[in-house]
Amino acid sequence: MYFPGCALKSTAEDYEKTAIAVAEKLGVELLELERWNCCGVVFNVAADAVMHHIAAVRDLIRAQEMGRKLNDNRLVTICSMCYSTLKRVNQIVKDDPEKLRNINEFMDEEEDYEGNIEVIHLLQVFKDLVGYDKIKEKVSRRMEKIKAAPFYGCALLRPKEVSIDDPEDPKIMEELIEALGAEAVKFPYEIKCCSSYNVIYDRKITEETAAEIQRAAERWGANIIVTTCPLCHYNLNTSKRKNGIPTIYFTELMAYAFGLEETLSPETLKIFNKILEEI
Repeated sequence: MYFPGCALKSTAEDYEKTAIAVAEKLGVELLELERWNCCGVVFNVAADAVMHHIAAVRDLIRAQEMGRKLNDNRLVTICSMCYSTLKRVNQIVKDDPEKLRNINEFMDEEEDYEGNIEVIHLLQVFKDLVGYDKIKEKVSRRMEKIKAAPFYGCALLRPKEVSIDDPEDPKIMEELIEALGAEAVKFPYEIKCCSSYNVIYDRKITEETAAEIQRAAERWGANIIVTTCPLCHYNLNTSKRKNGIPTIYFTELMAYAFGLEETLSPETLKIFNKILEEI
């Protein structure tokens, strides 16, 4: 089962398009939930914030309903923020029976959520269910000239209870980049916050943070940044300094490596062509 979330149906359509295409290339069928709503975007950390978790629980109920038909309880997310919100809410209602009971009683027109859904990220699917050997087999173009810096941001790694990898020293994207035949450039700011929604409050904060991240990636030898988060993608690209290196989604890098050019936007193809021309 697959939960797209709002961004992948609007500002991050290229992310969804390439994710579905590369998953299919690897033999993975992503079945979008028959019904879904916004996950709530962020996890409310207040101890008594039960009401703020209802949107996410409603999506988990949708997955519970669809999962019975498929005999599968795994719910795949692609957006980092959706992953974090759904994973953390799922964890808290499993760990706190009283909160789960309060939510179930409030949503009296829904079936009770039983806490039986497993929320996973697409990166975990590729690593644990597909495997890097199969990914290597699907690569159809030479990628060694691409020097990609993985940028995780916050949501996939923090808090550590929901992290998809070591929150201080993640390697999952690095391993994927290397499996594609590109050079993975590990750099100190890979787990730094992109400044998130400060772009709304004070754009200058985001511009300075984005420029700092880009300069760091360049200093360590990267010619492109790869991310999993639509907000990081937006901030790093729209706030980038003049001539700063571009940021793409990891699924776009995979689509390019697999020869799925038809799934890439003209802008993304220009990014790859420019990198190859400059080398």
